[in-house]
Amino acid sequence: MRMQLGVMIGIVFLPSSSALSQDSPELVNPKSESGLRFYSQGGVVVGGIAYFTSDDGGCVKTGLRSPDFHSVVAFDVRTFRKIRTYHFSQTYDSTPFVFQTRSGTWLVIAHEHKKRRTVAMNRDTGKVEWISAANQPGAYFFGYSYFQCDNSSKLILMACQNGLHAMSGESGKDVWWVQQRSTGGITPCVDQKRGWIFYQCDGRLLKIRATDGEILRSVAVGTPNRCISWNTVLVDDPRGYFVATRWYGKPEWDSAIRVYSRDLELVWERKALPIGKKDTLTYADGLLVTGSGNHWSKGGYQGTDWKYVAAYSIASGEMAWKCDLSQIGYESLFNLPYFNGYFYAETLGGKGNTSKLLRIRASDGKLEEALDYGRSIGSCAPCIIAHGKVLSGDLEEDRVVVTRIAKNSTADWPGPFCDPQTNHFALPHEANAGLVTMEEAGRQK
Repeated sequence: MRMQLGVMIGIVFLPSSSALSQDSPELVNPKSESGLRFYSQGGVVVGGIAYFTSDDGGCVKTGLRSPDFHSVVAFDVRTFRKIRTYHFSQTYDSTPFVFQTRSGTWLVIAHEHKKRRTVAMNRDTGKVEWISAANQPGAYFFGYSYFQCDNSSKLILMACQNGLHAMSGESGKDVWWVQQRSTGGITPCVDQKRGWIFYQCDGRLLKIRATDGEILRSVAVGTPNRCISWNTVLVDDPRGYFVATRWYGKPEWDSAIRVYSRDLELVWERKALPIGKKDTLTYADGLLVTGSGNHWSKGGYQGTDWKYVAAYSIASGEMAWKCDLSQIGYESLFNLPYFNGYFYAETLGGKGNTSKLLRIRASDGKLEEALDYGRSIGSCAPCIIAHGKVLSGDLEEDRVVVTRIAKNSTADWPGPFCDPQTNHFALPHEANAGLVTMEEAGRQK
């Protein structure tokens, strides 16, 4: 099920020249001079350039995309100037990935879900460099991670309904494939130093040797244990070595956070949590947090007991603090990326509510500031933070929403969950960056 959207006004698009029967839906090829419009799903930022995917068109009022539409855009994160588009086809909720090959060529890759494949294009020319085998089924996929090989090439990791694929970054061919069944693809985390990959699928957590795909250990996971699309998190710091996971069950009060050791021994778990279908994990300052509410719940959560953000100690699972959000109207809270001492909680307003961006202090959970967008915004893919801005897809206006939160920040966001290997959903500290009053930017009134 995908998000239902409100009425949208004032969007102009160019019809495709493709021949259609009277019974076929009209396909469109929308274009804009702005880098922000018509790209409302996931993104990364590399070298100050943002790369975002488009919705297929089923969730936006701008229409179903024609085969001529370019599903990935590149724009300058400082000026929002469009640099180029890339002719990927139907990328759904996913996030592109940008990396350099052994020869020095920069590639942009994305998952074409209806064609069940990954395509790589030259970042600077848009030319197709390679196409993977058509063996990557499923639309529930947020993004890629990677393992750096001894010869300086990369194994690109792609999790989907039939398991985990490790593709050569040079050719796109499967180097190995761990075949498993899963509802969707969870972005795996990578221990580059030890050569391990930690991968979630429905009902199991696996530890895999990166070089050849050998399963070193596999443990069964009790209910709730479904995987849709989010992040497995690797923690290796003075607090210890942990693999943080989350799991989905029934639509209300039936999700879980489970934290494991390097040998996949369960360290702690929290069950019966009011977490939604696509909430992501964030790790920062020794704390693990996630969202609340569920857009995909048919009846919706009742009352206000579910309206909170809790921070758990990564080592013990004890609740360090709880931020009460019972006075804020919202339907879901998917994402809480971290920047310089704060979690930035993005709410989906839903029926009768407006969306907010909440600045929550990581040290004690105090809600310090709230920006009201005056409308409900939301995307299936996670938002990101780069160069002092929160960048978030918005299906209702079919665009990237930009919110300024800091000055003097130059940090990129290179993976779907920031670091493409640990998936912390958090930026390293920037000493020269300073907070500013949050404000939306780049939107035509």
